[in-house]
Amino acid sequence: MTVLDVPFADVRGDTLRWTLAPVRCTPLASQMVQLRERLTVTLNVLGASHQVVVRRDGRPLLHETIACGIAQASPLPKSHVEGGYRLASHIGRMGPEHLAAQASRLVDKLDGRTDAVVAHFPGDPNAVTALALEKIGPSQIIWNTWHTYPQTGEIVATITSYRPEEGTRV
Repeated sequence: MTVLDVPFADVRGDTLRWTLAPVRCTPLASQMVQLRERLTVTLNVLGASHQVVVRRDGRPLLHETIACGIAQASPLPKSHVEGGYRLASHIGRMGPEHLAAQASRLVDKLDGRTDAVVAHFPGDPNAVTALALEKIGPSQIIWNTWHTYPQTGEIVATITSYRPEEGTRV
């Protein structure tokens, strides 16, 4: 787990924006995973946001960015299907004790995994952003992300599947 050296900004799940267009950003925490000989996935934490980049031979095939303040992005959809890409998202609302338990379980579940990145914000142990690869098949990659917002009692969870052979994006 990475403890970030930035304050947790007051954001809410309903302010998250989503885009598949390339967005230049500097990650606060990152994990690159080599899947096959020529295919990599980079999991980036952008604060209370994330970006996943899938590359073949170093060339980007897909950028998924979910973050606040992206000008040319759409509100986070509940679902989206395009080519070989499929996203589903959910915003769960809960009380402080339940959110604390969920955040703790999430951190414990991903602790030590080399195919995940977990970032924690100083000042609130329940302010967490996490990304993890869940399934890597011969033709499909699946990842999950979680964004916890203790100040609003929200956990935003996404699950994405991507089939690089069905649709490449730049």
